Amino acid sequence: MKALVLKNKNKWREMQIEEVITPDPGNGEVLVEVQAVGLNPVDYKTGTNGNPAWSYPHILGLDVAGTIAGVGEDVQGWKVGDPVVYHGDLRTSGGYSEFDVADADILSRIPSGVSFAEAAALPTAGYTAYQAVHRKLPLDRVNS
Repeated sequence: MKALVLKNKNKWREMQIEEVITPDPGNGEVLVEVQAVGLNPVDYKTGTNGNPAWSYPHILGLDVAGTIAGVGEDVQGWKVGDPVVYHGDLRTSGGYSEFDVADADILSRIPSGVSFAEAAALPTAGYTAYQAVHRKLPLDRVNS
């Protein structure tokens, strides 16, 4: 598969599209054919600073939308062809690639009428807003 790879931390100008091995979904995971990836500051910051869990070259891309292309063992409620969106794991490879592997328990189904591009724009921004409203400033504490 093709992927946009980061050769080393803070080497943005050296990112290139390369052929890499298509990952296989493991136990509790799905293989997603990537249709759209959100661009957000988290990718830039982690790409600049790196992560001790990474080996290089590394594939960035946290906010991923696509179609399930394969299902690992012990995955329930998902099948090949399902449209999904998710916020990936900072410790693993991401969605700047044709395929990505994700834990089945982090997936959200994309509703009909929502494009892959629209869905991919939501995870980081949506989770940030959710945390602000429900964890930092719970709505039940706000007088309106």
